[in-house]
Amino acid sequence: MNRFLQRLWHRVIGREKALKPPPQASPEPPQPKTTRIVPPPLVRGERTLIVGVDFGTSSTKVIWQDLSDNKFEIFAWCPEKTGLCALLLPSTIDIGNSKIYYGRSHEEQTKGVRLSSIKLCVLCRSNPQICSCGNSCAQKGMVHLPGSAETYPANLLACMFLAHVFRTVENTLQTRFPNDDLVILWNVGCPMDYLDVSKRKNEWEKMTGLALHINKEGIDLSSTETLSHIAGRLDAFTVPIQSERNFLVLPEGLAAVKAFLESAYAETKTYAIVDVGAGTTEVSFLFNGRDMKERGHPLRPCYLADSTHPAGGLQIDSELAKVWNCTVEEARSLKHQGQFNLPPLTTVQKICSQYVRTCWGIVKGRKLTAASDKKFDLFVIGGGGRLRPLHKALSSQHMPGSFVLENARQLQAPKSLRNRPAVQNDYDFLVNACGLASSLQWEYYPPHEVPPMAAPNQKAKIDPDEYYPK
Repeated sequence: MNRFLQRLWHRVIGREKALKPPPQASPEPPQPKTTRIVPPPLVRGERTLIVGVDFGTSSTKVIWQDLSDNKFEIFAWCPEKTGLCALLLPSTIDIGNSKIYYGRSHEEQTKGVRLSSIKLCVLCRSNPQICSCGNSCAQKGMVHLPGSAETYPANLLACMFLAHVFRTVENTLQTRFPNDDLVILWNVGCPMDYLDVSKRKNEWEKMTGLALHINKEGIDLSSTETLSHIAGRLDAFTVPIQSERNFLVLPEGLAAVKAFLESAYAETKTYAIVDVGAGTTEVSFLFNGRDMKERGHPLRPCYLADSTHPAGGLQIDSELAKVWNCTVEEARSLKHQGQFNLPPLTTVQKICSQYVRTCWGIVKGRKLTAASDKKFDLFVIGGGGRLRPLHKALSSQHMPGSFVLENARQLQAPKSLRNRPAVQNDYDFLVNACGLASSLQWEYYPPHEVPPMAAPNQKAKIDPDEYYPK
């Protein structure tokens, strides 16, 4: 039995030695470790933009300045177009079928009420004599809606037009800078002189302030039903103090002067700027002199005089239409073509009288006395200023107080304006918008906003005997 178990044991051990071990798989090379790359968190910066809105009689122009690089850029209303027409938004409102349409050209107008210049309708409320649109639905600054007995003031529709401008510009800028928190400061031009004799500043501030509120609330601007909802808000709107709001209303004449200061001119001289718009004309005089008390003797502008008068290109077109016995649109087209010798025009004479009268204010105030300082250069800007007979008439005026015109020059765009060479020939249309977008620190306050000076401290008089004690 023991022998049988030994043989069985040796047989099992021998079989295990005869069996080959099973093939083993070759070891796989070590796999590289993959690490997931986590992008860094997006850091949103703050970008401050100054947006200048030139709310013009015939068209609205917008230029914004980026304070991160101090570059100016013109806002394109129609990027698909080229030339000046891409940069101008017609200051028109069309109302029809309970809808409101903003900025439509003459070819795009619809059936219904058309306000060819909403700005002029606002000015007509205080001065009905300047009305030249001939619209029966808009009289003395009040607008009658078609098919309705409702009547609304023109400044309410102007407020909605400005809200449309603010919304369009703000949406475009947010798309342009998606990774930044935008701080937008709005500067809107107003047809007033620096004394605000016509008391327009408060009205323009109410329109601008409420327009910004409407834009922020996202109110539908295309429905006529919106008019009744916000009609009472305009008169009741309280303009915040300057430190608590992000908008300013500035005189258009001051905007033209600031645009001049942004240009390449840096000569010690007196300058006159005549801004002939479609409905109003602003005349400004300034002296650009050096401050001898500061190191480096920097140039410091001095605002001498300005004025605003309701006369411009629309009045010229109306006069030509009567002389040539045609429509206003045909007269404007013939004027631009230069096919006719223009007759003497009353509007041109009014602009020249305003130009001389503004200079008289400097003479009466004796603001300049040196003969060399009374030699000045003239800049004529604005769409209405392209009329060559107007340039000739202004240059030939006999100025009071020994003032002498030396040169009539073309205002140059600032070097920091993007695409500057392409718009230089049309820069006279864009001057005010550029000046409104300027960051130059030149504070403006009408006289009624300047607080009275504090009474001087009365020092006790010393008895003369105390100087010589006994």
